[in-house]
Amino acid sequence: MNYREYRNTVQDAIEGRAKCLAVYQGTQPIKFSMDGKVLFNGKVEVFQLKDHPQAKLAFGWGFENDKKKWEYITVLGVPPLDTPLAAVKGYVAARKT
Repeated sequence: MNYREYRNTVQDAIEGRAKCLAVYQGTQPIKFSMDGKVLFNGKVEVFQLKDHPQAKLAFGWGFENDKKKWEYITVLGVPPLDTPLAAVKGYVAARKT
């Protein structure tokens, strides 16, 4: 899958979750470590949401899981998860529970 296809897939996932149009704003590289261990090292796609009742932004990324299948993560930019780094931190915290 090339980058354009990947980004479009992330955008489709965000639009499906947010139930509104998402416009690509950019890509933010994020490296998140805790206690010397890297918990996330990747790029987060940032989208502006059109006419969403709660969020102005959404964040998304994808990765190939252990079964060689792609998974896509989407986070609506509702405080406190309103930055790419906060979205990643929220995702990491949710995976630990």
